[in-house]
Amino acid sequence: MASGAKAQYQWHRHVPLIRFTGSRKTLWEAKPAQTAAAAGNASAVEAINFWELPARYRPLPITEAEIEAIESGGASLV
Repeated sequence: MASGAKAQYQWHRHVPLIRFTGSRKTLWEAKPAQTAAAAGNASAVEAINFWELPARYRPLPITEAEIEAIESGGASLV
């Protein structure tokens, strides 16, 4: 760079790419009408455990090769 020459930078105000609608202030406030309706709803969906799933949705058993890869940190397989 030559002496006396400075790089000129223009700083711009950051503009987010996402625009939210509505106020963020009321995001975590509980609404009485919705909480009362949800509490009285008898058909609420409950979570099920993986062993209660049908066979086609159950996780596959882990093979010896997978167990060894997990125990070694996977670095030996790279």
